[in-house]
Amino acid sequence: MPESQKWRRPGGKLVEEGAHSLKQAELLAIVIGSGVPGRPALAIANAILDEYVGLYNIHRRASLPDLVRIPGLGPRKAARILAAIELGRRLRRLMTTPETSRKDQADLFGSSQPPPEAESRLQERSDARLLAEIIGSGIQGRSPKVIAEDLLARFGSFLGLFGQDMGDFLEIKGLNSVKIIRIAATLEIAKRIAHALS
Repeated sequence: MPESQKWRRPGGKLVEEGAHSLKQAELLAIVIGSGVPGRPALAIANAILDEYVGLYNIHRRASLPDLVRIPGLGPRKAARILAAIELGRRLRRLMTTPETSRKDQADLFGSSQPPPEAESRLQERSDARLLAEIIGSGIQGRSPKVIAEDLLARFGSFLGLFGQDMGDFLEIKGLNSVKIIRIAATLEIAKRIAHALS
C-alpha cells in the first residue's frame, strides 16, 4: 500500500513509525493541529516550507508577524511553531554545556532514562511556558501551564522528556492523545533544530 494511502493524517504515522520517520511538513502539520476550511494543516505546513525551505530557515528568519501572513495560520498556531523552534535552540544550548557530557548527549537521543538535570528552576519555568503553548488548551481547573509544569516535574526537566514512551505522558492529568502526539512532534522538531545548529 502506498504511504499516501496508509495514513490519513501524520499523527497516525507518528504513532505507528515514530516521530523520526516524519517529514518536516508532517511534523509542522501536527504542531499546527488543524487547518481552516479548504486548507488542511498539511497544506499550511507545506506553504510554510515553501516560504522558508526548512525548519532551519524558520529558526533563522521567521517571526510571529511573518508566520501569520501565511493563509490559515493564525497567531496561536504560529506561536506553537515558534515555541517548538525555541525548544530546539534550548536543546542545542543544553547539548553544548559542560554539564551535558557526550554520554548524556547520546542518551538524550536514544535512552529512555532522563539525563541529569542541567537546567535552573528559572529555565524550567520558561520551558513550561513554551510547552504550555504546544499543549494549547487545558481542562477544567488545570491550565496548559499547570499541565506543562506537571509534565516537567514528572520527567525531571525538558531534557527528561526525550526518549520517553508517549504512553508515559498519559499519567499527566490534562494530556490526551492529540496533545501527546503534538508534544512528540515538537520534540522531534527540537532535535532537528539542535542538530542543524551543530
